Amino acid sequence: RDYVNNRVLASEILRGKWLIDDRAATKMLDAAQSFLRRETINGDHTEPLRLAFVAMDGQEYMASNDEDANLTQPCVLVVPVQGTLTQYDNCFGTATMEIVSILEEYRSDENVIGFILDINSPGGAVNAVMPLVNEIKKIQADGKPIIAHCDFAASAAYWIASQTDAIIMDNILSEVGSIGVCATLIDDRENKATGERHLTIYAPQSTDKNKAYRDALDGDFTAMEKELSDVAVVFQDAVKAGRPKLKADADGVLSGAVFATAKAIELNMADSMGDLASCVEIVCVRASKIE
Repeated sequence: RDYVNNRVLASEILRGKWLIDDRAATKMLDAAQSFLRRETINGDHTEPLRLAFVAMDGQEYMASNDEDANLTQPCVLVVPVQGTLTQYDNCFGTATMEIVSILEEYRSDENVIGFILDINSPGGAVNAVMPLVNEIKKIQADGKPIIAHCDFAASAAYWIASQTDAIIMDNILSEVGSIGVCATLIDDRENKATGERHLTIYAPQSTDKNKAYRDALDGDFTAMEKELSDVAVVFQDAVKAGRPKLKADADGVLSGAVFATAKAIELNMADSMGDLASCVEIVCVRASKIE
């Protein structure tokens, strides 16, 4: 498959900020480096999103994101949010702009009574969050329910989940959390094999251009820590606003810990546990009350 916006993705890998669980970040690093070297990434090619339209009587039918679902009866739209999240098309996981376009398409469809974000994601790029959060707000403003069904929702993925009407954990071992921000730098200024170095010259009037990035490569993390701290505050404030009953003062909640289902519910990081069918029922009930 040919992927669009590869230059944007490359820029995000090299310069962008990421909200991603450490375990996934470690596994992704090799794939990211291969992508930047334009090497083949085995097993990481993303298939088109497969949407599930579940009727109120439980009947389910599928459609890809580029197919007309031809809806003829009220149903709940289930949209997968899987893998590493980036804003645009990518070879690692899910592009949130693709999800946004789907939600926009069906937000005004009278046969779609509500939405479920089916989340299994370690998080992703910072700039992938707000387009989807803004679309969630539009759905809520239109009076349609939207909830998150989570097996694993960490970092950026939990930020997104926290803005929905409810978070339902899939099973007792499901996990949510990782409300924190970190950065990993790859210093490619010198090719160890050839001795070549990448040199960048800045105008004397541009001493602050990319300063945090340049200082971090030289071992001074002060400016980058400040940038990451600014993102962390916005992240924390968004989660607290989306989850007003969150026990924010509990150990680990806002400092990056991940919690399994029982503890997540106790801390009000999630609302209950249930499978996807249960989530469909919840959306149907909420939709009927709204109507």
